[in-house]
Amino acid sequence: MTTIEKLLVLQERDRRIKDLTRDTHQIPARKKLSEAALIEHKTALDDAQEALKRTSAAIKGVELEIETQRQRIGKLRTQQNTVRTNDDYRALEREIATVEKTIRDEEDKEIALMEEAEGLRTNIALLDKRHSEEQKSVEADTQALDQRLGAIKEEISRLKAERMELAKAIDPEWLSRYERIFKHMGDFALVPVESGSCGGCHMKIAPQLIQDAKRSDHMTNCSFCGRLLYWRI
Repeated sequence: MTTIEKLLVLQERDRRIKDLTRDTHQIPARKKLSEAALIEHKTALDDAQEALKRTSAAIKGVELEIETQRQRIGKLRTQQNTVRTNDDYRALEREIATVEKTIRDEEDKEIALMEEAEGLRTNIALLDKRHSEEQKSVEADTQALDQRLGAIKEEISRLKAERMELAKAIDPEWLSRYERIFKHMGDFALVPVESGSCGGCHMKIAPQLIQDAKRSDHMTNCSFCGRLLYWRI
């Protein structure tokens, strides 16, 4: 193999390592996105449960108020038995009627709160089901992503070992030049001449550079982007 051919094989490994390394950075982000959806479901469930607690507490408060007013009516009825005048009796009747109106209002409020609580319980059951389903989905996704990450890391290790062996067989001067360009460009350090243009930046190159690129023993750089050029047979 010529040096150019060796570098092309090395470049293929480097590009694969770069792509896989990028994947390892994306996987944690994908896990966070999946977990964020689960957190949203949990927050909605928690909010609904808190709303039910508040409604339940309000119902107990109304029930206590109703009981208090009923006890008040009992006292007023007892008091009626002790009054001596009709005016006092009628005054107590009016007060009892007012308290009974308060009780009816509180009972209406209780009914509305109980309907609200029932709606919240139905919603909580739905949210709890969705949260459980989402949790199972996230756990499955996380497991799959962890397995994928493990496989990628193993592949990267294998490719790096191969790269190390490949690099040993390449002239140090060529290797050093190639590595500097690859690190700077991030995609290709070695590109073919295509229709009289650089295969990297696609700029037209001088005829002399084309002739130089045809020589496999000569390092030829694009005068525009600096990539190494080679002639594709």
